[in-house]
Amino acid sequence: MKAVALGLLVSLFLGGAFGNAKAEVESLVGDSMVLTLEVQVAVSAQAVVAHLAFDDDPSIALPMLDRGGGLFGITTELPAKNYAVVFEAVGSDEDLSLPVLISDLGADFDGTDVPTPATEPPEPEGLSDESRRFGWLALALAAASLAVLAVWVVIGKDEDDDADEEE
Repeated sequence: MKAVALGLLVSLFLGGAFGNAKAEVESLVGDSMVLTLEVQVAVSAQAVVAHLAFDDDPSIALPMLDRGGGLFGITTELPAKNYAVVFEAVGSDEDLSLPVLISDLGADFDGTDVPTPATEPPEPEGLSDESRRFGWLALALAAASLAVLAVWVVIGKDEDDDADEEE
């Protein structure tokens, strides 16, 4: 039951076109691990790429294989680290997931002390107060413009009707 709740919780954090995702450490030997990543994609995608990042290391882009039914996955060997991963759906409008640590996706390092990023993946930021004010201002300006346009059309139509009656 706990695993199901964790899967639902993680799927909420991925966002965009992505549903459930999981990471599983198949084996851990020395400084290497064999990692399996899987993600469910809710839209039609030509391909899915997993972007793994760890602090200042160069990021790793892993093309994932289509396993059918909207499930994409890959098994690969990497240095043993608790990577942050972002999934990218190629060929869809909603193409990036939110960043999440592979340990949050279920990767279990069997008590082995693996490096963890110095900083957590960034949380998505909402709009600032200033942006929200500009948004409301733009909405009010658009509403006022539509009201003026409606009045102009109605007055112009009445004048045309009066001119037709005089002829």
